[in-house]
Amino acid sequence: MNIVIGNQKGGVGKTTHAILLSNYLVLEKKQELLILDLDFQRSIKTKWEKDLELFDNEPLYEVLQLDLTEISSIFVNLGNVDGNIIFDLPGKIDDDNLVTVYQKADLVLCPFSYDKLTFESTLVFAQVVRHLNEKVPIVFLPNRLKKSVNYRIKVQVNQLLSQFGKIAPEVSDRIAIQRLDCFSISEEANQAIKSAYDFIISEYLDQRTINQ
Repeated sequence: MNIVIGNQKGGVGKTTHAILLSNYLVLEKKQELLILDLDFQRSIKTKWEKDLELFDNEPLYEVLQLDLTEISSIFVNLGNVDGNIIFDLPGKIDDDNLVTVYQKADLVLCPFSYDKLTFESTLVFAQVVRHLNEKVPIVFLPNRLKKSVNYRIKVQVNQLLSQFGKIAPEVSDRIAIQRLDCFSISEEANQAIKSAYDFIISEYLDQRTINQ
């Protein structure tokens, strides 16, 4: 299953959730996967390599760093990959090489927050993804929620985004989520992400397995 984690807005938690979701799928659900790091910043690949040096363990999964220009050719070989493939994308939507990624996506996970700038950017992102792929499920992941968020704003935003996909349970703003590695999940981080990830897995990953 091709799981794309994207949003044209930077700093919404794409890389964080690519790592956390990967860890969760391997450690809690015993699934195999591969991460494709397509972000020019190489954030996941760099962290994965550093963690390999720090931890005396076998890696939970492999991470491949690719340039977006390579993506069309790499899809030829992805059919031989066991398990899920998680795509961590750069914070943009205006690259023609991304068209193939979204057209071949089985699920798009879109972290976002409720501030005006991020919401507006997320809405445009959703419209573009739906244009590129009419059938792909889009899951919006409310991320780093603070108690100061106005409830009326949340309701309005959720209503608009629900026209394009489903809203996952919220992930609260916790320091433990930022203190992550590619080998484990702390208990506090697990508590923060469990409801959201279990929703995504039961609604989409498990259903796909049943349908196969």
